[in-house]
Amino acid sequence: MLINAKSIFASLLVLTVASFVIGCGSASDEPGDGGDGEPAVAAVDENAVVTIGDRAELRASTRPGSVFTIDDFIEAGWKKNKEWPLDTLPEATGAYFGFYNRKDIEIRVYPSHDVAMAAGRESAEMAIETEKLSGRGAGFSSVTLYGAYVVAGNTVMLCEISVTDCTDLLDQIAQ
Repeated sequence: MLINAKSIFASLLVLTVASFVIGCGSASDEPGDGGDGEPAVAAVDENAVVTIGDRAELRASTRPGSVFTIDDFIEAGWKKNKEWPLDTLPEATGAYFGFYNRKDIEIRVYPSHDVAMAAGRESAEMAIETEKLSGRGAGFSSVTLYGAYVVAGNTVMLCEISVTDCTDLLDQIAQ
């Protein structure tokens, strides 16, 4: 009976290691995926959302002629959690934190697309580069608050992980 337990344990160990090696060993040869040294610049969707920069889904701009209100996003399913003070956001007329599809999305409203592209884009760049200390687990580590942003019409949307988090919400708002 002792031999059976040892052979079962050895078999499980081999299967676990093999699964780990196979799962972590996948690679892609697609250009711009980060594996070939080329910068990733790609179209995100058919609504002319195009990333710019050195990482796919980092920054995007879309619907320059649209003027959104916070109610447009709420009607599309975005859940407003709180309103931020505007003292650190030059030219913004509103700043709101909420979530959509279990992803954090901050929406900053500006008077026009041009103002959003100038003042809003600058503050969004700073926001995606800002890190905070996280006290989870043993010790502290730094984590970024947002991974991407989208300038959509007169708004700047800060997306938790990728541009897709924000464009999924925008797809719910009629053009």
